[in-house]
Amino acid sequence: MDLLEAIRSRRSMRAFKPDPVPDQQLMEILEISVRAPSGVNSQPWEFFIVKGEALEELKRANLGEYRLGSPPHPEVPVGTMKNIAPALSGVFKERQVALAKQIFQIMGISKEDKKRQEEWNESMVQFYDPPAVIIIVMDKMLGGAWPIMDIGFVTQNITLAALEYGLGTCIMRAIVDYPEHVRKIVGIPGSKRIIVGISIGYPDPDQPINHIMTGRERIDKIVTVVE
Repeated sequence: MDLLEAIRSRRSMRAFKPDPVPDQQLMEILEISVRAPSGVNSQPWEFFIVKGEALEELKRANLGEYRLGSPPHPEVPVGTMKNIAPALSGVFKERQVALAKQIFQIMGISKEDKKRQEEWNESMVQFYDPPAVIIIVMDKMLGGAWPIMDIGFVTQNITLAALEYGLGTCIMRAIVDYPEHVRKIVGIPGSKRIIVGISIGYPDPDQPINHIMTGRERIDKIVTVVE
């Protein structure tokens, strides 16, 4: 796939076919993706591919914590103690609300249908049921924001490279919301900080949710040219 077309067409997939993704394809995607830039070539990323029974166990653990009402506590702070998601306001909140409306509208879930809303939430905490997830970690000796930025770069590469193989992805904090389960099930050593997860698999084209294309702000509204 042409690179520019991949960037334009990439979107989060939230419904996957059960077909397994060959290990060779996943390894090729990661081998390509680690060409991402990193500060002083530190390459702070390490990857764990989780599938099969290990993935099912992780999904069960996540769902169990969610049903108990356990607050998420990922190892990368993303909000406040009272609100795990960043508190948004203004145009940022408007964009968040617009996405939620898009999802519920295309799924046919009304504001009053609490049962289906809960079913949707449970599908999210089970990572939308992909055949595999990729968990990205970094060494705890690395501090500051730059390693996190570098992991953002490699994460973007993964989502774009996956398209060449007919695969879809969804970058998800939910995969790493309960790091104690991730460590135990996946075998991630205590010397590593768990950063983010990516659901990956063959998208189900028959699911309407996979046809959502979120909007983007007009470029002339967010760019300042200084000469």
